[in-house]
Amino acid sequence: MKRKKIPGLIDIIVVDDPLQIRAIAEDPGVDRLFRRRPLLNGVILGRSLGVLSYQGKRFPHQQPCGDSARAAGQDALWKLYNDKAPEMAEGPEVLDDLARWIKGQGPDIGPGILVQQVVGSFFNANYKATPESWAAAVTISKASGSGNIPRLLWWYLSGRIGRAKKLLGSVANNDLFCIHGTTVAVHNIVAGVVKMKGYYADEERRRSLTPEKAAGLCLSPPPVVYRQAKSAGEAAGCPFSKYSMFLLQLGKAYSRREANDLVFMTGSWSRCPAGRWVPAMLAGVWKRACATC
Repeated sequence: MKRKKIPGLIDIIVVDDPLQIRAIAEDPGVDRLFRRRPLLNGVILGRSLGVLSYQGKRFPHQQPCGDSARAAGQDALWKLYNDKAPEMAEGPEVLDDLARWIKGQGPDIGPGILVQQVVGSFFNANYKATPESWAAAVTISKASGSGNIPRLLWWYLSGRIGRAKKLLGSVANNDLFCIHGTTVAVHNIVAGVVKMKGYYADEERRRSLTPEKAAGLCLSPPPVVYRQAKSAGEAAGCPFSKYSMFLLQLGKAYSRREANDLVFMTGSWSRCPAGRWVPAMLAGVWKRACATC
């Protein structure tokens, strides 16, 4: 852990060790209540919460443990994803465009629109991803993690962020979980699909990798997630204060050692409800691509 603290100004703890991340994720004194203090912590949180919200409601991955609506929605979605995972693992027709992209066939478009379409259609059979909806998702992703305050301010003043959220909400029928999936979570799946295309191009791997193995190699966690201390305490030997903000660098932790549970925060109250569906979807893409190679 690395802590940067100037009383009244900043109190941030950066964590990239899997064991320490797990300890913090399991600590009941660390949550996503997100009080905007001290000053620079508030700037960072304000930027993130302002971008990752829709019609005054935070995206699900920004809501605290005690939020009953979040918990109920997450549990219901977990069951729905799990019910549909076996079908996805078989490589259904909905994955055909992605499988063709993996093989270098089909229309000359990037994987973003294709993945957004698959994720969106999980929630709504009539979902239609477009270049505009994908560009809007990219805008929200860049804005939520940008350290370029002048550019972020300009995007707000020009209405770019507002227009992006309005478009994403309209194609998702204002379903907050669908908006989150097609705006935030989608980028982690795209990163996995890009990896998969590289594996498919390797003829030896194409012959030897099972769909499950290929999917496992292509999992990609969110680079960073935020947490905040509700009260003073200690985690993994590091003391923290009330309102200390934790930057859990899942991407770095995952790349350094075997830490598959961190991809979906398995075992945590904040687990991703698609923890089985995403690997099944990736396995299905591989299976469908290899079936016609």
